[in-house]
Amino acid sequence: MKCEHCGAALEIDQLKQVRYCPYCGAEIEIKEETPETMAGAIHGIAKSFFNQTADKIRYNREHAAEIAEQKRKEKAEEARHARKMMMCMMGALTAVMVVMVVVMRVTGAWN
Repeated sequence: MKCEHCGAALEIDQLKQVRYCPYCGAEIEIKEETPETMAGAIHGIAKSFFNQTADKIRYNREHAAEIAEQKRKEKAEEARHARKMMMCMMGALTAVMVVMVVVMRVTGAWN
C-alpha cells in the first residue's frame, strides 16, 4: 500500500494501530475488504483487461491492414516489372527475327 499524500510505501500491519503515515503524517483510511469491494475490484480488473485486449485487437487489425496494403503494392510493382521484362524479351526476339530475315535475304537463303 502507498500513502496517497506522499507516495511512501506502507505496510498494512503498521497501519492497523496507527492510522497516520509515519513519513508525512497524513491520515490513512484503512478500508476493510467486503464482498462488495472485492467484486468492485474484480470488475475493475476485468474491465481493464478487456480494454487492453480490445486495444491490442484494434492495433493488430490496423497493422494488418497496413501490411496487406504494402503487400498489395509490392505485388502490383512485381506485376509491372514482369510486364516490362516480357515486353523487352518480345522486342529482343522480334529484333533477332528481323536480323535473321535480313541475313537470309542478303545471303539468298530466302528463296
